Amino acid sequence: MNIEFLGTAGYHPGEMSHTSCAFIQDAAPDCGFVLDAGTGFFRLIGRPLPSQIKIFLTHAHLDHCFGLTFYLDFINFSPSPCELTIYGSRECLDAVLGIFDSPLFPVAYRGKSVVVEPGRDIDVHGVKVSVFPLTHPGGSHAYRFDWPQKSLAYVTDTIGDERYLEFIQNVDLLIHERNFANEMQDLAILSGHCTTDDVIRVAQSVRAKRIALTHFNPLEDAAILEEDKIHRVCPNAVFARDGLVLEF
Repeated sequence: MNIEFLGTAGYHPGEMSHTSCAFIQDAAPDCGFVLDAGTGFFRLIGRPLPSQIKIFLTHAHLDHCFGLTFYLDFINFSPSPCELTIYGSRECLDAVLGIFDSPLFPVAYRGKSVVVEPGRDIDVHGVKVSVFPLTHPGGSHAYRFDWPQKSLAYVTDTIGDERYLEFIQNVDLLIHERNFANEMQDLAILSGHCTTDDVIRVAQSVRAKRIALTHFNPLEDAAILEEDKIHRVCPNAVFARDGLVLEF
């Protein structure tokens, strides 16, 4: 099974990266999973896709849902019919689906939506999906996906406290935000994001087989990221870039 990173920037797109979106083409039979729908969501337009696309939103901040406004292109230019279902908290769905109305958007959303709640696991085409609340201004949720033979956790937009560590233990792949370098800790605290040291503490506390870091400060140079000490402390970690495909 592969996951493709379609957008790896936080806050706004950069020259080389769009905002948060990742795609698992073969998450279930004839069903793909999309993790957040930032501007990177546009990269799916025009592709051959499964007949079912399940979109899991962590929260309603625009860098995680703005790509849904490409909805009409997604529907009209897909090579074959494709049904969308959006998953999120009640607050998230109310905010996001409210975009699809005047004066912000001319056409109503015509897909499905499903409310997720912490402590209430759901089955999505044979995949166990769990959510956990994160510490972030306005709220956010981590997702955990458990297949019979593998698991993945998706954690972004959080201060990196210890509340969610048990939730993500022992996953095969942990996708985790690393929004700021340590030198920007004050801004990280203000905006509810992780620094390098926050990510290291998380990585050392959970037993993930592999870690993919994403949701980067779009103004931070790629070369600086490559020099980040996470590589030295966590050799199983990779810095995701738009277009990266990882097998897990």
